[in-house]
Amino acid sequence: MTGSDAFQPPMPPYARYSQVGRLTPADYWTYFRAMSRNPLEIWSEHHFEFLIAPFRFLGRDSVLINDPEAIHHCFVTNAANYRMNPVRQAVLKPFLRDGLLTAEGEVWKKARHAVAPVFTPRHVSAFAPTIRTVCDQASEAFLAVEGREISLSDAMVDLTLDVLIETLFSGDEALDKTLFSDRICRLIEITGIPHVFDLLGLPGWIPRVGHGASRRVIADLRRQVADVAAARRARPDAQSEGRTPDFLDLLLGAGLDETAIVDNLLTFLAAGHETTARSLTWTLYLLSQAPDVLARLEAEIDAAPLDDTDPAAWMDALPWTTAVIKESLRLYPSAPMLTRTSIAADTVAGLQVAPDTDILVSTWLLHRQRDFWPQADTFQPERFFGDAAASIPRHAWLPFGLGPRVCIGARFAMMEMVIVLASLLRKLRFDFAGTRHPVPVMRITLQPDIEVPMRVTRRDTGTPGRAAP
Repeated sequence: MTGSDAFQPPMPPYARYSQVGRLTPADYWTYFRAMSRNPLEIWSEHHFEFLIAPFRFLGRDSVLINDPEAIHHCFVTNAANYRMNPVRQAVLKPFLRDGLLTAEGEVWKKARHAVAPVFTPRHVSAFAPTIRTVCDQASEAFLAVEGREISLSDAMVDLTLDVLIETLFSGDEALDKTLFSDRICRLIEITGIPHVFDLLGLPGWIPRVGHGASRRVIADLRRQVADVAAARRARPDAQSEGRTPDFLDLLLGAGLDETAIVDNLLTFLAAGHETTARSLTWTLYLLSQAPDVLARLEAEIDAAPLDDTDPAAWMDALPWTTAVIKESLRLYPSAPMLTRTSIAADTVAGLQVAPDTDILVSTWLLHRQRDFWPQADTFQPERFFGDAAASIPRHAWLPFGLGPRVCIGARFAMMEMVIVLASLLRKLRFDFAGTRHPVPVMRITLQPDIEVPMRVTRRDTGTPGRAAP
């Protein structure tokens, strides 16, 4: 389904400012109200049309970038000149401390070196059969509730956490998965958007009104993952158990101190399942609204010899399914905001950038930039299929970031999402059962503002593209 017939999912409302590039007092009020509700609502319609825009915000120099070449310069070519942005760090660092997402300098290099071996292509491919097994078990669980309405958001959170536990942690049972998921969701609810004090640049020792409960939640999460590490130390090593060392084994043997181990366990458990769960939720929702796209995906899955193919190779065997996921990640990027702050003066796309200037790349904007994406707000997986994919500008699609700090688990996540979709949709159909459609809300990731109710039915695989009567 293409052109005017393609499904256009609902978007948050556009902001309305007095003028472009300079905020009046009334505009600040509009901005802060939008930020408190949903940070996606701070963007006005013109933000989706420009390439680079310098502006002043609360006395600070900032540059908003939609230009792929300028993005490459700041995040790749001259990445050493750009440190992590203070507002981003204020949101993530109280929780993740010096985990891989938030650490800088030598601390980051040591952590990256410690976890890199588990994400080599060989290691990632070795996880594929386990992911398929988890998904097959999930399919049977869904069949057990056939005909009933479920919360797709909750189901995908559970499934992706099961995948992480079984792959990166070899099925370690020391983590209470229900409690962990509950605490992560609670923490994101409390602290998932920047606090106004952080936006104003106030020092961290000033209490953040409304965030008091986060300290207890963070303490509980850190205790949980510390217990996981302690339980693994008490077990025999991987070789004596006859298994390949996993992420947790490598982390414990990497020479990191106890705090760094907890920081990185939290980073991968929290970020690894949260981002993938949201992406799968959005993908299944989009498919429920695009019957032609779904029928083509089901036909591809039915025709592929998946039982005789290593699940690690399913991405190659299922190019349309892969394109569907990529288009979903375009509309709902896993990392909706990439931010840095300049250390020294620089020139970006001909623009003079002073030291301590905030560089903002909203993938929410970039992925819908009108010059790169015709009918940018519609769901059209054919953009990423066949020859059409070659016309996408480099760095116009960045769901996993880019440069030295590109998501280390990107290959794992893409492989996982293909296996999940193929495994579930071989047997199942997910039909949207809501009274209104979900709108994305930015809480670190892009979350639906409702639970995304779905009715699960068994597919009649004898007739590709049709559900059982």
